[in-house]
Amino acid sequence: MEIFYHVLINPNSGGGNGRIVGEKIIDYLSEHQLAFDVRFTGYPDHERQFIRELAQTTLREYQPEDQSNQPYPLLLIIGGDGTIHQVVNELYRLKKQFPIAYIPAGSGNDFARALNLPKDPVAIIEHIHQNTQPTFCHILHYDEAIYGEEGLALNNVGIGLDAAIVYETNHSKVKDILQKFNLLSFSYLSAVIQTLVKQRSFPILVEANGQTYNFKKAYLCTTSNHPYFGGGIPIAPKASVFQNKLDLIIIEKPSMLLVPWIAFKIFTRKHLEAKFCHYIQANKIKIVSTIAQHGQADGEELGERSYDITFDLIEQPFWF
Repeated sequence: MEIFYHVLINPNSGGGNGRIVGEKIIDYLSEHQLAFDVRFTGYPDHERQFIRELAQTTLREYQPEDQSNQPYPLLLIIGGDGTIHQVVNELYRLKKQFPIAYIPAGSGNDFARALNLPKDPVAIIEHIHQNTQPTFCHILHYDEAIYGEEGLALNNVGIGLDAAIVYETNHSKVKDILQKFNLLSFSYLSAVIQTLVKQRSFPILVEANGQTYNFKKAYLCTTSNHPYFGGGIPIAPKASVFQNKLDLIIIEKPSMLLVPWIAFKIFTRKHLEAKFCHYIQANKIKIVSTIAQHGQADGEELGERSYDITFDLIEQPFWF
């Protein structure tokens, strides 16, 4: 199949890694005389503008028996989890199911792990070029009733600890300074330590599989469709983008002395049966948190507030 690549690069993703990876891919496409154009994002949400323009003028949904004489216009995204998050949400708003090719260039790259993409970006573009059709993956769809918000998430939506860490990291007074020196991980580590101590337990109600669950001391509440969050932490080891199931992980607030043991359990994928962890798998999940908590979707802040949020799954075609 002849393909025309519409390349969208976030040069600032991963502390500038997006530009480096983007240059490698441009070199590859040029050396192999493949047809492409390229766009660079220049400010937050710039991806959305590009997607709207391409959706109106160029992109088309994949058909197995495509009769067009023109090369197939394939959207190729180079950036981090935040970049691909913006892209799929804009396509969802436009009610379009255009296939997406994705080359990770962020700091976490959890969605790339879920797809089991190679770490070498050149190996990824080689796979993309050899492929002849997209694969449909399941991604999170959420509908928040209190504020009337709806959206998609490729990785997870969290309420509590993980969302509070995202907030603390984004609002750190030294974040910009550390980012200039590629030391953003220190800002993240500092936020983790602070939040582990500060985060209080909170009550949460869950409806799933025709049952209602009340958890009085929730500390972390994460709904996911693949194993990873926080840059490779296997919080939901049974989850997969290739199955039509949601995975909910609720961890109760532990004694600080037990945190290293809990971390060990999580990293070795042995936490689901532990006393501090509650695991629910379902096609649809509703979560109600009446006490205001921080929320996040793919690392994007949802705000500190109460939540009445329902999750299910939709399919999105990816080309990899």
